[in-house]
Amino acid sequence: MDAAANENEVRLRKGTSLNERLALAGAAALLCLIALPGLVHLASGHWLGIAALFALLFGCLLLGASLLDRNVVWIITPGGILIGEQRPFGKLHKRLIRPDEISKMHLRRNSGRSIEFSLAFVTASEDVLTSPPLPDVTQVHETTVRIARLLRLPDPEPVENPLDAVNAGIRLGKPVNSKRVRGFKVLIVLLAGALSIPFIYALWNDKLSPFGIAVWSLGAIAAYVLLRSVNRMSACWIVHDGAIRIERLSWNGTEVEMIAGSDVEAVDVESGGRKDSLYVITIRLRTGRKIRSPALAGKDQTRAVQAEIVRRLRSNPSGGG
Repeated sequence: MDAAANENEVRLRKGTSLNERLALAGAAALLCLIALPGLVHLASGHWLGIAALFALLFGCLLLGASLLDRNVVWIITPGGILIGEQRPFGKLHKRLIRPDEISKMHLRRNSGRSIEFSLAFVTASEDVLTSPPLPDVTQVHETTVRIARLLRLPDPEPVENPLDAVNAGIRLGKPVNSKRVRGFKVLIVLLAGALSIPFIYALWNDKLSPFGIAVWSLGAIAAYVLLRSVNRMSACWIVHDGAIRIERLSWNGTEVEMIAGSDVEAVDVESGGRKDSLYVITIRLRTGRKIRSPALAGKDQTRAVQAEIVRRLRSNPSGGG
């Protein structure tokens, strides 16, 4: 949760920081400056002129986004919800929603790659106000209950959140389904069989060359490696107090591994690889082995989950398994 002045206040924010805006504006301005000299080729129809025009338009869009994107802050207290909105170089707009103006409050899960939640408030005039996202995905229940108490509203209906600290075990990744294992097996076998038909035909007619044998052998090795690594195609972490249960797909069905908190040397956050917005939590065991979690979207969300995992692993076991 955003840093609150006291227990009678909750702050929710949406928008980019000044440093992020300056970085985006700087990149946009640099792109525009690089593109400007290329416009001289536009009259002759040269591809450099067309590329420069598109680069200039893209730079202007980035510059506009950095200048026009608004910042929103909600300050929730027993006196109501104070909503402030401001654009860069613009005037601050304020609105106060008193508790007696709110008829209903409910929790909603936002669509998208990341697990994100917001609060929706229905006013007496049937207007629906949607809050900025709740900042800590592991504290959604606690934050929601706290806001309901401040505004003297009933607790909203809970929404499934596998990462909430209120759960007996927080879950990273989708639950392992043995049907998916069978599906992978069938798909790999069918694909390998279909690709082998030309080689079998050539072998039957004594026309299989040494190069064909080499390609067929490489394909067989690739299929074998794929079958051996099928357990890495899907994984699920369930983190309890004092232990982590890791479920993976395997050739024989589901493979389960239990890791005690005492076996863990460190819990780190790393980039998820090809996409900058994806991150993983890496557990380094005392034996030197490293285990990577299913990917999470957003560095802040991953940091919050990391903190909850560290807290649980340092706790005494209370029901792992």
